Amino acid sequence: MLIESVDFSLAALLPALILGASAYLLPVLYRRFAKSLLQKLHTLMPEVLQILAEAYREPTTLLLRTFLGYAALRALPIQFAEKFPVYSVLALFFRLCVIFFIGYGAWRAAPMCRLLLRSAENHLDLATNKTMGRFFENIYKVLVVVFAGIAALDQLGIPVSGLLTGAGVAGLAISLAAQSTLSSLIAGITLVLEHPFGIGDYIILSSVEGTVEDISFRSTRIRNADNVVITIENSKVCAEYIQNANQRTSRLWQFTLGLTYDTTEEKIQRLTQDLTQLLQSQPTVQPNGVTVTLDKFNDYSIDILVRVYLTTLPYADYLKERHRLNLLIMQTVKNAGCEFAFPTTTVEMAKDK
Repeated sequence: MLIESVDFSLAALLPALILGASAYLLPVLYRRFAKSLLQKLHTLMPEVLQILAEAYREPTTLLLRTFLGYAALRALPIQFAEKFPVYSVLALFFRLCVIFFIGYGAWRAAPMCRLLLRSAENHLDLATNKTMGRFFENIYKVLVVVFAGIAALDQLGIPVSGLLTGAGVAGLAISLAAQSTLSSLIAGITLVLEHPFGIGDYIILSSVEGTVEDISFRSTRIRNADNVVITIENSKVCAEYIQNANQRTSRLWQFTLGLTYDTTEEKIQRLTQDLTQLLQSQPTVQPNGVTVTLDKFNDYSIDILVRVYLTTLPYADYLKERHRLNLLIMQTVKNAGCEFAFPTTTVEMAKDK
């Protein structure tokens, strides 16, 4: 028989009932007390202690509930047979829960990586630690899972040293079959350390452009203008010419105005001067970056080349500014007495002799 004896008297059940009620009530009170205490001590505690305290507030609440629940089960007036080690199983389950909750709290404390990077920002000469913080948080979380898993396996009686030895041999075989993954991992570390772009930057590769959303161990996620997320292996990102649009101070706007061939030299001179003055007077244009010149004689037009550097960086605002300036340019061309050319063909008919 699994159970040898059970005592349902109130005196025997009272300790288990008290512990069971405590397992429900005390964690609720503890959670509220801990939250109130942390709010009061927020300005007095160092930031690292704030992160740790907040990270372990919920795990310690769950640990308290698990401990009281375990104690309530142990206090039940039930006598089990010796061949059924129920209490040993409960004790093992409790130890595994302790390991899980400690690991859970360590997982929640991952923002410490950002804190450490922010404190070392001046020494590392980092423009931003957002990308490195995300990357090292991922490494930190992997280490937490690995160490928690090793501790759990040790509690289950599985020989961890043997597994590590076998994993070393298997890892060699896996590394030979996963060279591309390892290459992407090394490339990811290179991207984080060299920092050619960060999370939130708008970058342009050979065939892909968009906003960087994440840099993981293996790949980089980019959201393009169509709001589609594109995942690219880090090794391929490193192999491309990377253009970081966020690091520029202006946008080049270059276009050609085609004028009809009946436009006189005086009108062209006036138009180029008026366009130069118009563009240089705009608040979103770099005055020393305006160039308006007679470029070439096309098949059906006289081409005026205009090069302007706009300080409006967001793409949507950049398009709106171009729209506004195009309307002003149209009016300036009209005021100069010039007309836009369009493709035309002249056909001469031979006269009958």
